[in-house]
Amino acid sequence: MKKNKETITLVYGTETGNAKNLAFSIVEKAKKEKIQIRLISLDQYHFIDLKRENYFFIIISTHGEGDPPSSAKSFFNFLFKEKNLRLDNMKYGVLALGDRSYSFFCKAGEDLDKRLYEMGADRKIPLYKCDVDFESKSESWFLNFLKIFQIKKIEKNIFKKNGVKKKIHGKILTNILLNDKERGSNKEIHHIEILIKNNESEKNNYLPGDSVAIIAENYEDEVKKIINFIQEKNILYNSNELKIFFYLLKKKLSIFYLSINMLKKYSVFVGKDIPNNTKWNFFDLLKEFPIKKKILLKDLVQMMDPIKPRLYSISSSPKVHHSEIHITVSRHRFQNNSRMRYGFCSNFLSQLKVEDDLFFYIHKNHLFKLPESNKDIILIGPGTGIAPFRSFLYEREFIGATGRNWLFFGDQYFSTDFLYKKEIQNWKKNGILHYVSLAFSRDQKDKIYVQDKIWENRKEFFSWIENGAYIYVCGEKIPMSIDVENTIFRIIKEVGGYSSTEFFVKKMIDNGRYLKDVY
Repeated sequence: MKKNKETITLVYGTETGNAKNLAFSIVEKAKKEKIQIRLISLDQYHFIDLKRENYFFIIISTHGEGDPPSSAKSFFNFLFKEKNLRLDNMKYGVLALGDRSYSFFCKAGEDLDKRLYEMGADRKIPLYKCDVDFESKSESWFLNFLKIFQIKKIEKNIFKKNGVKKKIHGKILTNILLNDKERGSNKEIHHIEILIKNNESEKNNYLPGDSVAIIAENYEDEVKKIINFIQEKNILYNSNELKIFFYLLKKKLSIFYLSINMLKKYSVFVGKDIPNNTKWNFFDLLKEFPIKKKILLKDLVQMMDPIKPRLYSISSSPKVHHSEIHITVSRHRFQNNSRMRYGFCSNFLSQLKVEDDLFFYIHKNHLFKLPESNKDIILIGPGTGIAPFRSFLYEREFIGATGRNWLFFGDQYFSTDFLYKKEIQNWKKNGILHYVSLAFSRDQKDKIYVQDKIWENRKEFFSWIENGAYIYVCGEKIPMSIDVENTIFRIIKEVGGYSSTEFFVKKMIDNGRYLKDVY
């Protein structure tokens, strides 16, 4: 490679950190094989370099309705708007990360792979699409990568599941409702404290900004309904298989809000198209579309999706809360076919009682971390977006951080929905919070949101970011994070006098000073 002076570049686009972690692992393994790789995040990639790339490899995740991660949006916009750019000298491969239970599984990776091919690049590795457990397919992709450079002697199990995914056993210490329902709150947000039961080495294995991946369980009554129903149908099994199936339904298999992928598999067995305009649960599906031909129980199991872990930001500090982990959970509810339904995991968590067991993993978020203790931070987190900032503030208070802290928080009503009110007021009183800007949308005729409070304080806000403050945004992606970002752009332009607001924000992103954890 040195003789030919050909470059190898690996870029990544990530939202939660998986693509970044995988990219770093690949570079580390490649170096052992004497392959030198330039590694760069897509939000820092210079588009002018594309024409000069010899070998160009991409690891990218998909979010929302088939969207690229926020760190890759500028790259996508450039690539799909550029009509005359040819990449005939480029050799490439795409590794896509996603979640098969969603309709747009790995679509960002598919779009990128197709676009590079259209622009004349030579596809050296076929597109690999990875589900949530991506280690095995990632390894196959990397083996193909090594073959390109004629590396034959390679180690096995390159991407072993690491300690991040170690299952942790917890017991519920506290589960309290933060909203005042008696005074008319429309919300149901729970503060849940979990005692870690693992050994000492596991008790502080997280940092502020990290999340927990909760694996919810199905309710026993619903599982029994399914078991009783299939005993009367054309499904073949023995008694031992039925016991195993009961366990799988309770602990492992998704039976609520079935994926389109699963519905397609089931439709093959029943010979009918199944409408996907409703959120099917497994019992209703069996009743509405019964299996009329004889099948084995294991065939039924194989078409079902596993229960996917749900991520919740940690709202505690390991330095302050020691062997505990706290989370802030909004019990999601919605109407479906005139019936009130609840989010699967949030409903499960909201029903937990003191001393109940809970199993979870720590999910490291390397892209949402506190800066040095002398840096100023602006925290924008309405609703449950407050969760990681509670962790941040406890941590900054404990270590005696000298940087200033400014919190923007909002919800519907001050009297019923001011989450962690006493803690926030104490932090303000004790000088931990330099400013607190509150926006309760329903307390007046015209709704006021956090972006309105940012604009109201626009001169001070710009002064902070111009002097090096870090911005953190957490909460709902749509519309909150978009409205907040538009307001920040407006402040940079109108208060700061910058014509190129995108350049100002990009510089903040490049310096790790504009960080988002949105969903």
